[in-house]
Amino acid sequence: MYHWITGLRVRRLWRRVGTGDYRAAVAIAAPDVLFRFAGDTPLSVQARGREAFEAWFRDLFARLPGLRLTLRDVVVRGWPWNTTVVVRLDAAATLADGTAYRNEAVQWVRLRWGRMVSDEVLEDTQRLADALRRQAAATGPHS
Repeated sequence: MYHWITGLRVRRLWRRVGTGDYRAAVAIAAPDVLFRFAGDTPLSVQARGREAFEAWFRDLFARLPGLRLTLRDVVVRGWPWNTTVVVRLDAAATLADGTAYRNEAVQWVRLRWGRMVSDEVLEDTQRLADALRRQAAATGPHS
């Protein structure tokens, strides 16, 4: 039952985050959450703390306005004091030059008593880097 309820909560959370309401994810993050977005792109980061996590989301949606993140699958394992959640996502946006951006990602999250203590995202970074270059060329450098 715990896994089913946690999966339901994750699906509800991603419906909000997927349309830009990233504060819903920040709200469940532990104050010292460890966040890592893998790769070598302007969005790649390893950061600690809720403020850094929120700043990353602000930057993401500033660089890719209209970005939609769609949950494809969720797997929940463990117990309330040490839960692992794995999520498969699709990312989509229309860039300023009119081209489509499509990508996919996997998110690996650890929860303790309902609080996100770590979040690691793996995405096709080459596809993301190309989209960010096209976006910057169409809109000017991100400030």
